[in-house]
Formats: sequence, structure tokens, C-alpha cells
Amino acid sequence: MVCIAREEHMQLYTSPRFRTKAMFPSLRHLWLATVAMTMLTFLPAFLSFIPIASAMNMSNMLMGQTLESFLSDLVSFGAMSVTQKDDILRMSTQFDPQYNPNLEELREVQNDVFSSEESKQALRSYLYDEIDTDFMEYETAEAIASVLSLGALYPRDSFHSGIFIDSPLTAVSDGPAGSSYTGNGNVERLGRSNVFGVGTNKEIYNGIWGYSVGSREYALQCHGYGLNILDVTDPSSIFRVQFVPMTGGGIWRDVVTNYDSIRGKTYAYVGAQGNQGDGKDPNLFVIDLSNLSGNEPHAVDENPAVVQNLGKTPEFTHTINAARGLLFLNTANSKEGCRVYDLVADPMNPRFLFKTGGSVGRDCHDSSVVTVGSRDLFIVSDGTGRYGIDEPCQRIWDITDVDQDWNTGDLPVIIGQTQQVSGIYAHSNWVSEDKRYLFSFDENNAVDITVHDISDPTQPTFIKTFQYSGNAEHDAIPHNGEIRGRYLYVAYYMAGLRIFDVSNPYQPYEVGKDETFRDPNGDGVFENPDITAKWNGAWNTYPYLSSGNVLVSDELHGLFVVKQTPPYGIPGRFFVTSQLDGSGYTVLSWTAATNARGYSVLRSNSSSTAPFTPIAEHLLEMSYIDQSAPSEIGFYRIVAINGEGNRASRIVSSNGTVVGSKASKRRQ
Repeated sequence: MVCIAREEHMQLYTSPRFRTKAMFPSLRHLWLATVAMTMLTFLPAFLSFIPIASAMNMSNMLMGQTLESFLSDLVSFGAMSVTQKDDILRMSTQFDPQYNPNLEELREVQNDVFSSEESKQALRSYLYDEIDTDFMEYETAEAIASVLSLGALYPRDSFHSGIFIDSPLTAVSDGPAGSSYTGNGNVERLGRSNVFGVGTNKEIYNGIWGYSVGSREYALQCHGYGLNILDVTDPSSIFRVQFVPMTGGGIWRDVVTNYDSIRGKTYAYVGAQGNQGDGKDPNLFVIDLSNLSGNEPHAVDENPAVVQNLGKTPEFTHTINAARGLLFLNTANSKEGCRVYDLVADPMNPRFLFKTGGSVGRDCHDSSVVTVGSRDLFIVSDGTGRYGIDEPCQRIWDITDVDQDWNTGDLPVIIGQTQQVSGIYAHSNWVSEDKRYLFSFDENNAVDITVHDISDPTQPTFIKTFQYSGNAEHDAIPHNGEIRGRYLYVAYYMAGLRIFDVSNPYQPYEVGKDETFRDPNGDGVFENPDITAKWNGAWNTYPYLSSGNVLVSDELHGLFVVKQTPPYGIPGRFFVTSQLDGSGYTVLSWTAATNARGYSVLRSNSSSTAPFTPIAEHLLEMSYIDQSAPSEIGFYRIVAINGEGNRASRIVSSNGTVVGSKASKRRQ
């Protein structure tokens, strides 16, 4: 089958060539054209011993562009020739005569373009021919393969192997998270704003961030036209304070704020990706937010925030982050990688420090910064991985010494990385508040959410993968997630906002939702009844407002403000017994605590009042055998946990004596 398709393709598409080899000084223009849509979508098995899940079943990732416009962008940037574009358009209609490459709607992405195995193999063969004959750069071919869901082109043998590049992961479990709530669970919608409404492909909402000053709260919501600054202090009466029009870049933008302690001001930074907006240059904007009112409502368009257009960046900005006086421009699928700037010297004019591009880390789809112990860690989600070197993962850089005096161009060191997995798209990540667990998000619909223990950042340990609770019936794709307290807030595209109790990272538990995509009006009537594995819906969340309200940005339906209430109280009371077995080991057993998501066991060797040391945690069973000190008297405390706090048991000794007489509890 494959060989036949290749021979037929050669007859059809090796006719006289008037094309030229793609000529460009760097891949900047290519990645501007392909935007962040260039995600690998072939799905090998998550474990090497599980049968491969073929890319042939995945839909394309044009995400708002027609096939013709996507290829035309590549032509305009010199990444491919007109003849090559025409070749691929002819192939799209050859294998499905009903397919129209010029009429692909944003919300109804057609799944039939290059969807059959024969058509995918033919296009892959065509791209290999162009590379081998030096008529196309491999990066261009990889971009086309990614967007059209052909799977990774290199290494060639990996397309059908289903084998990891390095050692396979050992999954604890894989599948939807548990849940027991009805309706929306612990989530109440407080308000919604849809300034622009649903219109053309350019009218899309995306990045979101929050800002609190005095008694007022603001949402900074990105849009294809620019940035909305919205007063959300009263979610039932949201109003737009200021609109910042933005040229350059595309329909996708991202925003972040940074507080400058020297000047006592907060600045917002907005970057753009792609070329679907007003102009093809991805401009970076900085906004001084100090003019926004902290008490009385800020009058519309009065005393506006000061805005400065910093101009075109060397690469587009897919996502943007700020921490430690540094600005991080994440330039997905670019040789620039992540570009890092200093904000301390002059926050209105950031100074470039270094980029993670090149052979050490080409891709940088998104990133986060966290302090673990004495180290400041910069954790990069590297999209499709590094061409010809390895597969997607989360790379951990040590930026402890990076500051405004850093030598421009010097690189910090990579001290660790998560297991590489072929077939995922390492999209973004977030770290738990105790700095121990890394949650990463796969936009390729292969595993959805992965958890790693990064207590030792040089050796991250895989824990498990999970999906939202309804994934078995209605497959959806996660986009971005953030953690507040012991809860994980995920913008789950068509599945809307999903909230998980992650107090036990080995057993995440879904506690609530808001159907921003299916039920934008909040009346219980699903306007969009079907959840499918597409890239429309909830884009991002912000759960850090002073009020505790959560902001959700939905691509098509605007801004949502929701309130999360406790899904349950702290775990209920429970009782513990202990005895010695025939080997002298202490056998602990306890009754189940209501609403417990897991249990920890702590031990003291000296007395019931001495400090207790954890010897086991995140247990799901109500029993534990301590084999660490046979025949010795020990004192034990069992702790039940959930998102709302802890409840500690009575203290018991290894001979069964109850030392404490009353349970204690602690809210966190």
C-alpha cells in the first residue's frame, strides 16, 4: 500500500518543475506563518508495550485558516514555491473530490483533508521527495506535516514504530479522573462579557490575566484586535474600561503582568503570534497599569493606561510569562526557543538576555518559573521536541543566577527533564504550590494531563496521566492550566473550565466545571451540544484574583467570571488500630474518612510528642505495614487529605495503645 501510493504520487507530482528551493535567512517567517498550530498529531502508544494509536485518525490543526491560505502564507514568506502549494492543493482534492481547500470554517474544521491513510502516506512521500531533492527545507515539511496531522517526519522509522526514543514510562493509571458532582459541582457563574461577539476568524478571544488594586479587580483579556481592560469588581456588571488596539502579529495574543518593586508599579506585557491579524510583524506591547483606579470605578476611556509599542520581536510570541524581574517570550516551534529579557533596569524597554534556541532547545511552546529549594527553575514545555535529537518533554533550566547583570547570550544550564514521549505535544505546565509536583498539558489529545514529582528537579519522576471526567464519552483537549491551593483549573477547550482536587496527585478528582463553550448563556441549554477533540472553547484561566473569583477566556464566547465554593469539608473523622505481625512489623489499619482523597503515615521513634516524620503518603488503601523498624515501639499519626485541608488521626503506638484521645484538624 505504501509503496504503491508512493509510485502513483511520483507519477503525478514529479512533472516539470518551475519551483525554486525555499530561500530565507532564518526560519522566522516560516514559524510566523505556521503559528502555534504546528503540533505533531501522530499518536503512538503512550507506553511502548501498548499498540500504536495511529495519526491517521486525527483531524487537521489548521485552527481557523483554510488550507489554501495556510500554504499561501508559506509561499509569501519564501518557505515554499507556488508549484509546491498547487501540488498539495491538487492532492487534497484528488483523495476527496468533495473537499474544498478554500472553504474551511473556523468552528467547523473539516476532518476529511488528508484523513485517509493513503492520502497521508502520499503527502508524506511528497514531502520526503522535496527534502531529499533539496527543493524544500525540512522545517517547512515538518510544519506542513504537523498542521495536517501526518505525524513527525523524522526519524522516518518512528511513524509506525510506536516506540519511545528513550525508556518508556510506567503509568500508574490512565483515564478520566473520578467525579461525583451533579450540575456544575462547586462552580457558580457570576458574570460574562462578550464585547466583540462571534464574528470573523479575527474576532477571537485568547490570553487572560488578572489585576487587583485597592478594592477593584480587572481582567486583561486578549483578542485578535488587541487588549480589553475590563472592570470585574462586580461580575454581574462587567464593563470595559479601556481598549488597547494592537497591530502586528495574529489573532492569538497572550498577556502577563509584572510588579516592579523599585518603581511601585505594575506593568502588563502583551505578545502576539502568527500573521492572521493586522500585519505580519509580531509586535510586543508594554502597558503601565498605574492609572487604573483602585477605589471608585474607573471611567470608561478616561485617564487611560500608558501604552508603548516595542515593535517587532525577532520571533512571534505564542505565550508570555514574567517572574523574578524577567520576561519570557515563548516562541513555539522556533529556532529562537524562549527569549528572556530583563525588566528591572527599565520595565518599559526590556533588555534581551538570552534565548534557549539552537541545538540545546529549539522549541519553547510555553514555560513557568518556580523556586524549588535554593534553585529558581525555568520549566519549558518544548512542543514537538528538538528536531532529529529527541521527543517532546518538559525541560528544566536553572536560572538562579540570571539577573539584570547576566552576560547577553550566555545560557544557563539544563539540569533535568521529564521522560520523553513520542506523540504528545508538550504544550504548557504548572507547578503545585508545595513546589513538588509538575502538571503538564498535552494539546495533541494523546494523554491530556501528566503529573511528575520534581522534588529532585534533576530527576523528575513520572506519576500518572489523567483526563477530565467525561473524556470517555466526549473526548476533549486541554489547553492551559493553573493551580491555586490544592485545586487545578484547566481551560479544556470544548469541555470548558474543569476544576480538579489535586491534593493527592496520584488520584486527581474532578469537583466542578463551567460549560463556557456548550452553554455560553448559562441557561442550561447547550447551544453547542457536542464536545469533540477540537481547538475551540476555553483558552485560558486566571484563578488568582483577591476575591477568589476565577476568570475564564473562551475563544468564541468571551470572558466568564465564576466562583468556586468548597466541594466538601475537610475529611471526616476516622479511627486507627495497630498490631505487630509475626515478623515484628507494625500493621496499621483505619476506617475510611469521608471525602478523603488520600492518606499519609507519619512516625516518631521516641514519643508521642516528638516530631513526626512522613514515611508514606498519597495512600488510597486504609492500611499500611511499617517494615522500617521491626519489633521496635513507634508512634504513628495517620493524616487524611483533600483539597480543603487535613484531618489527623489519634496517635497510636505499634503495640496498639491509643496515646491521643482526640482527632485534630487543619485547614489549608
